[in-house]
Amino acid sequence: MKTYALWLTLVVVATTNAAAKEWSDSTGTYSITGDMIAFSDSTVVLKKANSDLVAVPLEKLSKQDQEYVDKEAAKLVQSTGSKQVWTLKSGLKMPGRIVGFDKHPVVIQRRLGRVYVNDRRFDKMPGVYRAIIPKIVEHFTGEEIAGEKELEQWVRKLKGKPRIFECAGVMIELEDGDLYCAPFFLFTDEVVSVLKPGWERWLAAKEDYEAKEQESFLAHAQAEAYQRQQMRAQQIQQLQLNLQAYDAGAFDLWEVRMEPSPGVYGMPLSVVVPARNNIQAAQIAKHQNPNYVVGPMRVVPRRN
Repeated sequence: MKTYALWLTLVVVATTNAAAKEWSDSTGTYSITGDMIAFSDSTVVLKKANSDLVAVPLEKLSKQDQEYVDKEAAKLVQSTGSKQVWTLKSGLKMPGRIVGFDKHPVVIQRRLGRVYVNDRRFDKMPGVYRAIIPKIVEHFTGEEIAGEKELEQWVRKLKGKPRIFECAGVMIELEDGDLYCAPFFLFTDEVVSVLKPGWERWLAAKEDYEAKEQESFLAHAQAEAYQRQQMRAQQIQQLQLNLQAYDAGAFDLWEVRMEPSPGVYGMPLSVVVPARNNIQAAQIAKHQNPNYVVGPMRVVPRRN
């Protein structure tokens, strides 16, 4: 059984029962009909036809029901989007989507009192790329360039002459929507090991445009898969902490009834939140649904 993030804040419409199914335990002697409105890797929260909620340990369910939960979890993970954040060797966080491989020169020079990189004003580039340009210079020159000011001082010494660095790595789409070359040496060894096989095939394709495009597409897909894997690992770590606290009784699951605020169009909601008491449960539910008014609430019973 795979593990996924703690999906205890899913919102459901209190009056619907369209997703109700029959759930059975591993022995086949116990069954319950209800909607799955939240789950973690150890607990499933079900809503019965009479609107009662019950928390059922996942390990108590049949193999078929566990597989059903696993499939639903996978759908939620896949729906998290394609936002990527890459942690570089330097510790810098670089938000951007890897869209393929790239190999081209990075040209740095000073013109009219300003630093230009590939004919673009350095000070107009995204902040994260301005942070990695000094790292590129350091890599090729062996000189220590600590930040933008020292980069400007280094460029000033060129006296207007361009300095060219041949960079090989990935094309990454940054926050401004433009594509930039991010050399492999910026990334951690783990990331490089994931991308390097495709890079070698990309190089071997030489002038075969379609083959290169295919490898770039695969690099994009592989980067997406790697990011999802890393996200799952982080979610699992957080989940383990949450589960330890839940098992120790540090908090309960609360069902909170939410009504639309006066003048706000909407259906009544029932949300499930982890909280230590009813005051905290109300605060969390209100924060998640600012246009709603907190109504009755109750603790979701634990079924051992």
